[in-house]
Amino acid sequence: MPIVKLFLSFVILTVSATSFANDSPFDPVQGLFSAMSSVDHEKMKSLVTTDFQLLEAGEDWTIEDLVNVINPSENKRRNYFSVIRTEIIGTIAWVSYWNKAIFTNGNSINSAAWLESAVMIKDGASWKIQLLHSTRIESENIPKNIELIEYVD
Repeated sequence: MPIVKLFLSFVILTVSATSFANDSPFDPVQGLFSAMSSVDHEKMKSLVTTDFQLLEAGEDWTIEDLVNVINPSENKRRNYFSVIRTEIIGTIAWVSYWNKAIFTNGNSINSAAWLESAVMIKDGASWKIQLLHSTRIESENIPKNIELIEYVD
């Protein structure tokens, strides 16, 4: 009987450990915005493919372009997301989502919002962002029935 209990414990631990792996295609997206908030350039680079492309406000950026505009500031950023749809086909996935950021600096509070989509590639056990497309919208134009959930890393 003790061997059966030991085996079951091993199975439960293995399943629990793998459930915490970066197995959701949306994980690197949340991680990228968290890394931007903490101005962690190396983390930003680790979450994208070497040929990463960002389509932002009518411009075509690389990860280096994005890193170059993310600098330390007095602003604190909190990130909120609502996934619209996720599709996975083998080692490729895409996600569409609402993205809202609230920036605080002392008593000043501002927000920005985007409708975005991302394409991810499976890299070993993790997903990496290959393409991110961002359309800026006014915060009040996020549909009222959308529940935005704060991402805390």
